[in-house]
Amino acid sequence: MGASGWDYYVPYQPDRYAAFVGLRQQVFESGEFWWAVAGEDGKMARDYPNRPQTEDELWAEETVRLAGTHSILDMYRVLDDGDKPNYGWLPYSYETFEEYMALVKEHGNPEYGIIVPLSEQEAMEAAGTAQLTNDHVEKITDLAKYRGIGRCATLHDAYGRPAELYFWGYSGD
Repeated sequence: MGASGWDYYVPYQPDRYAAFVGLRQQVFESGEFWWAVAGEDGKMARDYPNRPQTEDELWAEETVRLAGTHSILDMYRVLDDGDKPNYGWLPYSYETFEEYMALVKEHGNPEYGIIVPLSEQEAMEAAGTAQLTNDHVEKITDLAKYRGIGRCATLHDAYGRPAELYFWGYSGD
């Protein structure tokens, strides 16, 4: 199936983690994710009345753990501002297994399942402003470079007030 892109807008709240937890709950309860056990491309979990009723039930299935849900459910943690994400060997290219192993030895494995807040510097470089709005979303979406590592940004209204949190990325396999 390959990885799938996802994005979500939620009302702004200062506690990004609380917004993230609420969003995960909403996505799970609505069934707006791919359920690998059923395994049909193009169908969402909501299409199956026998889908898992808890996240514990969902993640108990090995096929789900391996393939993911192609949604925010594949993420488990939001980094704090200033926390450095562990991208491990992902920023580097390789052509052989030996080169890959050398990169893993030098840089380690990436930490998947994290949400990395967009920094002011990244916003300035991508959109020309640190006060992002919905009009800037197209300019920042490419900043989710690595499968299994999501991003989030605060979007502002026309008066410069925080209005929404935007979560995006791509995950699954």
